[in-house]
Amino acid sequence: MTEFRRELGLFDAVMVVAGGIIGVGIFANPSNVARVVSDPVLILFAWTLGGVVALIGAFVWAELASRYPHVGGQYVYLHRAYHPVIGFLYGVALLFIINGGSLAAVSILFATYVDRSFVPLGPGGIKIAAGAALVALTAINVVGVRAGKWATNLLMAAKVLGMVALVALAFGSGRPSASRFDLTPSRVFGGASVSLLFTALVPILFAYGGWQSCANIAAEIKDPARNLAKANVLGVIVVVALYLSLNLAYLWVLTPADVAASPALAADVARAVAGTAGARFVALLIVISSLGFLAVVVLTGARLYYAMAADGLFISRAGRLHPRYQTPVFALCFQAAVSLVLLTTNTYDQLLSYVVFADWLFFGLTAAGLFIVRRHPVTSTTDIARVPGHPVTTAIFVAVAAGIVANSFVAYPTQSAIGSAILMTAAITYFVSPARTSRHEVS
Repeated sequence: MTEFRRELGLFDAVMVVAGGIIGVGIFANPSNVARVVSDPVLILFAWTLGGVVALIGAFVWAELASRYPHVGGQYVYLHRAYHPVIGFLYGVALLFIINGGSLAAVSILFATYVDRSFVPLGPGGIKIAAGAALVALTAINVVGVRAGKWATNLLMAAKVLGMVALVALAFGSGRPSASRFDLTPSRVFGGASVSLLFTALVPILFAYGGWQSCANIAAEIKDPARNLAKANVLGVIVVVALYLSLNLAYLWVLTPADVAASPALAADVARAVAGTAGARFVALLIVISSLGFLAVVVLTGARLYYAMAADGLFISRAGRLHPRYQTPVFALCFQAAVSLVLLTTNTYDQLLSYVVFADWLFFGLTAAGLFIVRRHPVTSTTDIARVPGHPVTTAIFVAVAAGIVANSFVAYPTQSAIGSAILMTAAITYFVSPARTSRHEVS
């Protein structure tokens, strides 16, 4: 029987975790935050708070990974905690909404920046370039996890170096701070409220999302019970450090009002300190970041569909590995086909609004599942990576996720309703289909 190759060490897993989080949100979302809260210290506080929430999520996934170090990650956790139908619904949501929408949206953004800053493509050319990027990254992952690993690591390294360079440009320009950092509590929190802070957290938490992707490739990680748990936490810590540094750099060069008004924040900051060359550098950084995010999602998503198929919950061919490459070729190609259809029929904004609802719905369900699986007998032979402060910290994460899902029905009512309809249809399909068997019995 063909099995996955354990090619990925701790460093590789950290790169996958961080690469799955760092997309393009950090280059634009700070403007959305500054439109909600205007004090620079409060802005940094909100990003720090978002980082804390993301770190709690990383600890939750670390404990679940140490309990169930199996290919499929979040699908397995939901399957074990609740019922196979919940894992099935997550897989459907991942394929047709979360990953499908993210791959299509970010590939469009990648091609849009190429069109604006490097090679004129036109509307049709943007779609073709977006599709070509998806096909190329899928092909790289088809020929083996080692090729996918190197693509992910190189793109992640380029992203990090680019971000560090942007921070260095901001602080090395010799200009005084454009923002006034007054730490007096009455000034920082004087005009703030819990509602206002939660509103600011929404784009922040979107930018921090993605730490869960690495769990899908547990079967290809060396000593996954230990390394996957460590990678979740270390990867999020790396991202929090980068995000706070970038936000401080933005506020050093521009005032909060300028940050809020900027339609292309990172480019405006780079232009202010390095002219046109700086703006073009940021465009290149966003192109690389987009490709890095796509590489991680292509690599990790297909493994979850493989796990579903192995459980009899998806097309059987998706549960087979290529005899030579030892990769789930059909699952990779099917994932690419879904994303190609989505990118030709939707805009970037439409795609992202679908993702918001489904992603945080299952984040909340997965974290809540930890309360259930802690009552199950431990089957892992390694020490369990316990969540610090559980149950309080886990409950906080679940509450935040519930708030984001509720807010999505207000902010994106049509897309959230369509997402709900997709999940209801999938649930009906599950129960009217012939009985299915599973190698992951529900405890």
